[in-house]
Amino acid sequence: MTRFSHQPEAVAALSRAQVNLTQQLLSKLRQYIVQQLPQAPRLCQAASALHVSSRTLQRLLQQHNSSFRELVCQCRHQLAQHYLQQGELSLQQIAFQLGFEEQSSFQKAFKCWQGCSPGVFRQRKLCGAARTQYPAAHSARLQVNYAIN
Repeated sequence: MTRFSHQPEAVAALSRAQVNLTQQLLSKLRQYIVQQLPQAPRLCQAASALHVSSRTLQRLLQQHNSSFRELVCQCRHQLAQHYLQQGELSLQQIAFQLGFEEQSSFQKAFKCWQGCSPGVFRQRKLCGAARTQYPAAHSARLQVNYAIN
């Protein structure tokens, strides 16, 4: 019986391919979650959509020190930041778009994620955007405030 020795290059290429496939699967999972919102996505449905078993998906997430629930929260958080920065939707509309039944539940979750309320986050981002659009107006306002003090 002949034994084959594995070439280091082949092992490294296989490892890179596995990492690439894992990243692609996680990316597709995030896309699936975002598409399902405002409906609460389910692990078994996500696994079916990705053509893997629920257990395989759980193991994959576990290998990345995550869980399906954590990934759903991450997607909600990123979408919340996006919606708040756009400034077009009310907090109630954002809460609904993210699958929260109550605006207060969204506000509580956002405060846990971000450390501030959604309203404060929106104000900070919108003020920051105004500063980058009109830097002269911002610096003049600072000079006036400084002169008063």
